[in-house]
Amino acid sequence: MSRLLVDDVTKTDARALLNVNKMAMISDIVAPTTQYLYASGANELTLVDNCVISVGGSGIFKTVNTLLNAANLDIGSAFAVGNDYYVYICDSRIDGQDERYVISLNSTYPSGWNASNSRKIGGFHYGRCRKVDSNLQPVNSSGTIFGTGWESAVSNGIVPRSVWTLGHRPKCSPESMVYLGGGTWVDIYLNSDDGAYGLKSEFNCAPMTGTEGLNWYIANERLMKSGKYMPDYSEYVAYAFGSPQGLADANTNAWTATTNTGRGVTGSVVNAVSAIGTVDAVGRVYEWLNDLITRAQHATDATYHDKEAWGWDKKSPLRDAGTKYDVGNIYQYYHASLAALIAGGRWCNAANAGARCVNCNNYPWNVNTNIGVRGACDLVRAL
Repeated sequence: MSRLLVDDVTKTDARALLNVNKMAMISDIVAPTTQYLYASGANELTLVDNCVISVGGSGIFKTVNTLLNAANLDIGSAFAVGNDYYVYICDSRIDGQDERYVISLNSTYPSGWNASNSRKIGGFHYGRCRKVDSNLQPVNSSGTIFGTGWESAVSNGIVPRSVWTLGHRPKCSPESMVYLGGGTWVDIYLNSDDGAYGLKSEFNCAPMTGTEGLNWYIANERLMKSGKYMPDYSEYVAYAFGSPQGLADANTNAWTATTNTGRGVTGSVVNAVSAIGTVDAVGRVYEWLNDLITRAQHATDATYHDKEAWGWDKKSPLRDAGTKYDVGNIYQYYHASLAALIAGGRWCNAANAGARCVNCNNYPWNVNTNIGVRGACDLVRAL
């Protein structure tokens, strides 16, 4: 390490010559708040003033309070439900010309620009938004907390808690996530297969379940691959809050009608959105949680644990049947002692499905077609 700048009034030391390249190295993004972008309307973002941002080592800009909307799109004229958008600051490299702001579906650089004259400074998800008051309490069209018709007070827009910046974002990729609070981000959608042994949060996808071999262990391993972890029950009830309870005879408020025969796809029920913007936290499929308990039911099984007594199972239930991966055994008192909580309800649970619904009966190696998962991730703590 060496001194980058010196105080030399004679300017004979080259280190005293403050230029754009040196400023670009030290300014990066200096902002009055980590949340320098925020949703100021259903289809509008605001970039706060007094941020200092360098672009490509050649241009350094100081922002003023700026409104961004669909007019800033590089392609198209409107935002679409289910999409993740990225916000860029761009430098034309023309002296005297101010910066430009571009919103794009492209995660590398916007159309018409390149990696050297543009810089990604944040992004957001455009999806379903529940009407809430300033305290995140669901309200109806008249503003009454849980007033008549509150369940359907949902509209399309920039999901406010999905807006991220370089200083306010999850440590993992930020697409289709919302900020729960307390340093935790959670996936908006039940997770589907990302095709690379991980999981993704994506609109209009079949959530991954035991149909594809998912159990509690595999869910944890796949989440780790994606830089995420499994939420616990306390986090679930927080991000599910504001999601309407299921109905027996209709899928109006959640995918829970008793006539349903399968999981369907994420986001197909408009009303199935929570106060912070998570989708399908009630119904569709249960969610594995990171809470382990001992089942109340004492049972024996001739193949695995044939008597009530502490000991190793006669045959390990933990083995990965798909890959034939040997992973040891379980030492327990009776058959299937260990259970992992699952929450939310499944596609035909009717009014039993809700924002505090929990099932305490599933051992973690259970491969069940009605259990999926949703990821969580820690907040990046500083710029």
